[in-house]
Amino acid sequence: MKNQFKIYVLMMAVSVSLLTACKKDFGDLNSNPNVPLSANTKYLFSSAVIGTRGIPNGAAGLLYVQHMAEFIYTNESRYQQIQYSYDGIYAGPVQDLQRIIKLNTDPATKSLKEVLDNGSNENQIGFARILKAFVMLQITDRWGNVPYREAGLGETNSQPKFDTQKFIYNDLLKELKEAPLQLVTAQPNDPLFGGDITKWKKWANSLRAIVALRMMKTEDVAVAKAAFSEAVTAGLMASNADNAIFNYQSNATYESPWYTNYVRNGRTDYGVSQTVVDNNMKPNADPRLPVFSRTVGSPAVYKGIPYGVTDQYSAGVDGALLGRAIYAQNFPLQLTTYAQMCFTMSEAVLEGWVAGSDAEMISWYNKGIEASMDQWSAVSTNPIVSITTAQKTAYEAMPNVLLTAGQTHDQKLEKIQTQKWLNFYMNNGYEAWAEWRRTGYPVLVPARDAANADKKIPRRQAYPKTESDLNKVNYDAAVAAQGPDALSTRLWWDRS
Repeated sequence: MKNQFKIYVLMMAVSVSLLTACKKDFGDLNSNPNVPLSANTKYLFSSAVIGTRGIPNGAAGLLYVQHMAEFIYTNESRYQQIQYSYDGIYAGPVQDLQRIIKLNTDPATKSLKEVLDNGSNENQIGFARILKAFVMLQITDRWGNVPYREAGLGETNSQPKFDTQKFIYNDLLKELKEAPLQLVTAQPNDPLFGGDITKWKKWANSLRAIVALRMMKTEDVAVAKAAFSEAVTAGLMASNADNAIFNYQSNATYESPWYTNYVRNGRTDYGVSQTVVDNNMKPNADPRLPVFSRTVGSPAVYKGIPYGVTDQYSAGVDGALLGRAIYAQNFPLQLTTYAQMCFTMSEAVLEGWVAGSDAEMISWYNKGIEASMDQWSAVSTNPIVSITTAQKTAYEAMPNVLLTAGQTHDQKLEKIQTQKWLNFYMNNGYEAWAEWRRTGYPVLVPARDAANADKKIPRRQAYPKTESDLNKVNYDAAVAAQGPDALSTRLWWDRS
C-alpha cells in the first residue's frame, strides 16, 4: 500500500504541474500533439481520495462530541467560532470528482486516451459518484442547505445556488443505489480500497443505510425505510476487512494531523476529555482505554481534561494526552467501519426497520463492541493492546454497557449510540456529531464556559464569509429557507 501511495503522489505531482503551467491562448499555433488536452482522470481520482482525508476528523467535530478537550485556546470547545469554510472541499475533491464525471460523460472527451486510461466511462463515473456522495454527506451534515447540483463546476459557475438538505438526502439515496451498479472492474489508482470493487459496493450500501437512518424523523421516513432495506439486501460491510480506511503515511506530506500537531509542531494543546475517560471508560473498565489515552502522574493514572473551560491551562489543570496510536505518523483514519454498521443494524432492529427479535438487536450490539475492540487493538502502539474474548465478555456484562430485552426503548437506544460514539473516537468526529444530533445520545453536557448565544452544543456550522460576500443572492435565499446562519439552527433531519 505504501508503494502504491507513492505512485499516486507522483502522478498527482505530474498532474498539478500540467494543470498549473502558464497557459495563454495562441489558437492552434502552439498546439502540441504530445501534451494532453484534458487532465488524466487517474490523477483526478487519486487527488480526490487523498483530498478527503481532512474532512471527517476536523477538530471541531471531535470537540463538539467531547472526544477531546483543550488545555489552552479553548475557543472552539466553547463554541466561540461560528463560521467554518467549505471552500477547500468544493475546490478540491468535489471539483475533481465532478470533473471525472464530466470527462467521462461529454462526447468530446469520453473517448480520449487520458480518460480511458483509467478504465471504462461507466466504471469511473460509478467510483466518482460514491466518493462524491460521501463528501457531500459530510458537507450537508455540517452546514445544511448547500450547493449540490451546481457544485464543483469551477469557474463556469462561481455563484452556485443552494439545494435544500431534503433534496440532497433524497438524491444521495439515488446516487448510492445506482453508482455501485456501474462498477465492473478495479480502478488502477485506488488508494482507499486498493481496487477492490466489492468493498466499494459494500461501502456505498453502508453509506446508503446511514443516510436512510438519518432521515428517520422526517416526512420522508417511508422512502428512507425502503432505502435502508434495499441497502441491507444489497450487502453492508461484513467485517473489519471491509472498513473504509485512509492510511496516513510515514512522511511529512501525508502524515496524520495529530502527529503534525503533537510531534512536528510540539503542540500538546489537545487531550482526552473527562467525558470519555472519567465518565465512560474508567467506570466500565473499558479495555480500549490504553489505546485511547496516555496516563499522567506518578503513580500513573488515566485522567481526562475538563471540557469547555476557560484558561484551564494557566490554572495548572492536568490531564491525559491522546494515546500514542492516535498521533502515530501513519495512523489509519477510519472513515466508515463494520462496527458502526453493527450498531446501525442494532438500532434498525430496535426501531423495526428490519425484522428481528431483541436477541438479534443484542447480538448486533455485541458484535459492534467486539469489532470496535478488534479495530482498536489492531492500531495500538506503545502499549500494544490485545483485547481477549474474556475482556470483551466482561465489558459487555458491565451494568452501564449491558443491553437487555427488559430495558426501555430509550435505554436501549442510549446504550447503542454510546457505543457507536466511542467507536467514532478520534476518527470521524463529524459523523459522531451527526449521530448525537439525530438521537440525543450519549447525553452530553454543554461546555461550562460556552461562548455562543444559546450556550448549547452547536446544531450546525455557519457558512463561510465567501458566500455572503461573493454569492449573496443565493446565500440570502438559503438562510431564508433554512433559518438564521447560526450555530443553533437545526438541519432538516435534526428533530431529536
